Amino acid sequence: MGKTTENESSLALKALSNPKGKNKYIFAALSFVFVVLLTIVLYLVPDYYFLEKLTNDTVFQFLQFYQYDVILDGYFSEKDVGDSFIVIITNILTGLDKHNALTPVIKSIEANRRFAVVRACTGMQAGALLMALIIVTPADFWKKVKATFYSTIALIIGNFLRIALVIGMTITLEVSYGTSAGAAWLWAHDVLGKPIGFFGTILFAIIIEKQGVPILNTVSIWIDSLFDLFSYLKNAIISLVTPSKKGSKK
Repeated sequence: MGKTTENESSLALKALSNPKGKNKYIFAALSFVFVVLLTIVLYLVPDYYFLEKLTNDTVFQFLQFYQYDVILDGYFSEKDVGDSFIVIITNILTGLDKHNALTPVIKSIEANRRFAVVRACTGMQAGALLMALIIVTPADFWKKVKATFYSTIALIIGNFLRIALVIGMTITLEVSYGTSAGAAWLWAHDVLGKPIGFFGTILFAIIIEKQGVPILNTVSIWIDSLFDLFSYLKNAIISLVTPSKKGSKK
């Protein structure tokens, strides 16, 4: 009896993971909207100060270990400047925490430069997206729990190393090679740091897939449905602009 129930459950999950016909488009639309909204909520609403502080302290220890002349130098305000709707909402949400949107700062004495560990530095942009994908993807509950746990741990550790590398490279380029402040940050943060973040996200996705949560299948359904929509719109436009054979006869 138990085995039969398990098989039925497995078949049900398989059917949910590979919807057909209208079900595919309904799943694609609803899951995409859900993931977007949940990602925004998971990234903006929680107070990630504990993670900012942990990231700051860990990266500081890494830099000291590699003998960079750094100190902890107070705090930096995360609040954005401007009066646009997005800026106002973001400031309201980030201002709900108990530390008034202030985040720790690491200062390089040699480069005379401060590095603030803001919310975006916690890696929770990618983390929120991955967690939302895990939630929306049909899979066993405990597999989702394991996938969330392992991917979050990997993300946090990987992010520590990424930030330490970016700050260390920025200081080295400025102090040892005389690179300008803007160019040093460009090479360290954009040219090196962003590709590391991109491939790191792929690694986290693989970790999640290995736990039995097929998030890439969910993404492939979105892409497939989008191509189907483009094809439908193209055919609809062609049918509107192309006269029918019956109408072209004289």
